[in-house]
Amino acid sequence: MLKFSVITPVFQGEETIQSCIESVVNQSHPAVEYIIIDAVSTDSTLKIIETFPTDQIHLISEKDKGLYDAFNKGIAIATGDVLCFLCADDMFASPDSLNKVAETFQQYPDAAIVYSDIVYVNRKNTSRIDRFWKSSSFVPGLYRKGWLPPNTSFYIKKKSLQGHAHFNLQFPFAADYEFNYRLLEKHGLKSVYLPEILVKMRSGGVSNSGIINMYKSLKDCYDVLKYHQIRNPLIYIFNTLVYRFKQQFVPEKVKNQFKGSAAKLNSEIHLKEKYS
Repeated sequence: MLKFSVITPVFQGEETIQSCIESVVNQSHPAVEYIIIDAVSTDSTLKIIETFPTDQIHLISEKDKGLYDAFNKGIAIATGDVLCFLCADDMFASPDSLNKVAETFQQYPDAAIVYSDIVYVNRKNTSRIDRFWKSSSFVPGLYRKGWLPPNTSFYIKKKSLQGHAHFNLQFPFAADYEFNYRLLEKHGLKSVYLPEILVKMRSGGVSNSGIINMYKSLKDCYDVLKYHQIRNPLIYIFNTLVYRFKQQFVPEKVKNQFKGSAAKLNSEIHLKEKYS
């Protein structure tokens, strides 16, 4: 049986961390290691984490150099066969998300990576879909067309990382883009696309909230391509913008898929009062 290591970085995450944790500890897959890397939060984040049994969570609370440094710390201590990266703003879309990934790896035992679709949801009403990130099977050259898999639903066998660098901290807004590009496009690790929505990602994250952060994210993507000596990187960036624009068009069946499925709509906004 495959064992999963789910890695969650968090800093000042009192409004969202509870729903993130619940989506992990309620997974039906029986072998899940949950690692939370907290950057010394001073709000109620740690109090919320401590309400869960200690045997369900491996918590580290110490200063770090940001999101991707936290991911690297998690990778270093993970003992699972498969790693995945679920930020504190995100949650698994159903209790069966990891089971579906495990079944896919069993069906394709030579695969190093499985990735899926995700949806962006409203920060307070997580049953409302704002964007739909539909991916596709990878073939070499897709990155030039603006394609990329969602890092928050990217599952990789730990043994496949041997000999490969982890997240490159010189790209503070696009280390996930560099990581995925390097593994898929440059080194050709075998991947399988699972055409299901496995993760719900809250809108308004660091790389997709506001014009300035979007610019920094795209600038970092440009720098990643220059770092890998890609010719005409602006073509990639333009196509990435088009790819993001297409995500705004959400099919009705996707909009309806999660209506009424959130267990505690808007409850996150009361966590500060509850635990302070």
